[in-house]
Amino acid sequence: MAIKITNRVMTQESRFKGELRRFEIYNEKFIKVNIHNIFGDQSYHINMDILEPWPSRHRRISRPWLFSLIYFALATLIYIGYLYRHPEQQTLIQLLPFIFLFILLTLASLLMFLYKSPSVLEFRSRYGGCVVLSLLNNKPSKDEFKHFSDELKTRVLAASQAVTIDKEQMLDIELAELQRLAAQGVLTENACQRARERVSNMHFSTAVSD
Repeated sequence: MAIKITNRVMTQESRFKGELRRFEIYNEKFIKVNIHNIFGDQSYHINMDILEPWPSRHRRISRPWLFSLIYFALATLIYIGYLYRHPEQQTLIQLLPFIFLFILLTLASLLMFLYKSPSVLEFRSRYGGCVVLSLLNNKPSKDEFKHFSDELKTRVLAASQAVTIDKEQMLDIELAELQRLAAQGVLTENACQRARERVSNMHFSTAVSD
């Protein structure tokens, strides 16, 4: 049995989500993820060989909640504008409950938008292009996050440069890894299917060129 050597660990807590995530880089080329939240515990590992060395930093926008936020905010403004143009007491009595309701719905949509749209650093699979690892930016602190993410990027780049097998074998390895992650619930079936199609097309292109 191979000895497990831990290289670096980082723990991230999201109090808004009630979630605790632990990331552990070990044996130079693997990362283990442990997630604890109200839905239970999840644990999985990722082979760095399948990761792109260049992650993307952005805010993951939840479009459904963004549209909800825009809709309820516009509805609230329309009600307020109508009330401003018709300040009669009867109109006020009729519209005030609706205005309060839409204000509450706007605030609820804003909270859900913030909950579903975190600022993240995402690592994608090299050929399939699907997100397999996501880190919350600057948690637990800016310095600790930078040290961990810099080491992770360095090790992912080193793993990609140390690959000694051909592209077709790498495609098989990535496909097997993505299928394993999908079976563990890390990837959605839609994301995994899109990645499988990309990898299969690359397989076909490689076979044709040979």
